[in-house]
Amino acid sequence: MGLSVLLVDDEKVFRNFIGSMQLWGDGRFTLAGEAKNTKEAMAFLGKRNVDVVILDVSMPGKNGVVLSEMIAGKYPAVSMVAVSSHDDYDYVRQILKNGAHDYILKSRLSEALLERTLENIALRLAQVSPWELKKKLRLQAGGWLLGDEENPFTSDNARKVAALVELSGLDGYPEEEKKTMLDGIARLLEGTEGEKMDVLAVYAKKGRYVLIYRFFEETSEARIRERVENSRIACCDSIRRMYGISASVQTCPFFFGDHALRSFVRHKLEEGQETKSNQTMRLAMTIGQQNRLLSAIDRGNVDMAEKLVQEIYQGIGPKDQALYLMVTKELLDLLERLALEYEINLDFVPKNVQLFTYTKGKSKDMLAASIAGLYRNVLREMAQHQKGGKKNYSGLVAGTVRFMEEHCHEAIGLSDVAAGVGVNPSYLSRVFHEETGKTFTDYFNGIRMGRAEALLRQGLPVKEVAAKCGIKNYGYFLKIFKDYTGKTPKEYVAHNGKE
Repeated sequence: MGLSVLLVDDEKVFRNFIGSMQLWGDGRFTLAGEAKNTKEAMAFLGKRNVDVVILDVSMPGKNGVVLSEMIAGKYPAVSMVAVSSHDDYDYVRQILKNGAHDYILKSRLSEALLERTLENIALRLAQVSPWELKKKLRLQAGGWLLGDEENPFTSDNARKVAALVELSGLDGYPEEEKKTMLDGIARLLEGTEGEKMDVLAVYAKKGRYVLIYRFFEETSEARIRERVENSRIACCDSIRRMYGISASVQTCPFFFGDHALRSFVRHKLEEGQETKSNQTMRLAMTIGQQNRLLSAIDRGNVDMAEKLVQEIYQGIGPKDQALYLMVTKELLDLLERLALEYEINLDFVPKNVQLFTYTKGKSKDMLAASIAGLYRNVLREMAQHQKGGKKNYSGLVAGTVRFMEEHCHEAIGLSDVAAGVGVNPSYLSRVFHEETGKTFTDYFNGIRMGRAEALLRQGLPVKEVAAKCGIKNYGYFLKIFKDYTGKTPKEYVAHNGKE
């Protein structure tokens, strides 16, 4: 008999999404039941034997942290997988301490990822650790990269990309404690793998790792670069938050042959110098700032994007001059990705060596105004490209976006929208995420928050605005609004006033 799974989430749309997955049909895994809150979950566990609980972190009332504590105390044999719409690291630490097997952002959750997670739990329950299963390949890869052993990847056709990781701040730790930290950091590095993407962390020496990314289906070089960059950001941020040390990640050039990749990695490791990334040494913008800026860009909200750029610069302290260059590079890198997507000419944007000259001598206010102006111009040019339709989306996704915009005042979810455009909800969710890079819920919430901003500027009461945006749960509305705008509705009105 397969693993028995209980799903706990207050959002019906998410429960429907998980319930519609095909992985429940082959006998390996069984969705034994659903619960909307901690009380229902504990009642279910009191009546039924369950192997795994998939629990939402941010449920109203007793949230997922509380539920994980209760499960750990009363049902220690039950494995837990935490899911969340937001990267709440305080919650992550506590839930992992309570014994959760994994923590997955809903925006990254796919059927393949959930299936792999459950498979790993099944292996662990069978006394076989996924970490141990990977150990052999890791040792073989290290022997090939750093020694003279055979290439362990000759039998797979995956596209490979290498990256070099250098840790700063390890000096001074006792050797035994350092070994434990390095093992934990390797787990974090390999934990950034995604759908059809495997990550192998090979320890080289003196706080340096070689990461081998393997892509089994992805063929687009631009998409591969984007996924590696997302992994880089997640790695640096996770290591800084969890261990209090900084990490730099240098992505190697793309090679079509394993031999060329191995030679380049060896050359970089033998240079005898501290690895300097052609990317930033640390994450200058926070995840929240990036998400809000991307949301404003996606909605074409020029004013909001300009304000967010200004706020990012205002957050840099007077004694932290080095962050000016780092923040500017991250903001310009984002513009470059937009330019590629919309085929916009960005010859006027400074790059590489020019960047230092561009920032030198400019005050914080001057630099903020200059970059905000670039965003304003690019977003306006993007708007011209969008007049013929929503980006380059397929007819299905473009029609879905139109349906969402026309019905964002209604309390509807994925199933309702899927019915409106005439497709299966699970299929729509997958296609929508593949084309837009966002989950259905995140995209729909972005549309709703754009409507909420307009209604607030008209002077409508906040509760009325929430209702007119199709959100019945007032507390949920407040949370989502702040996530997307960086302000509470009251703060937003104070800053923007009536139209």
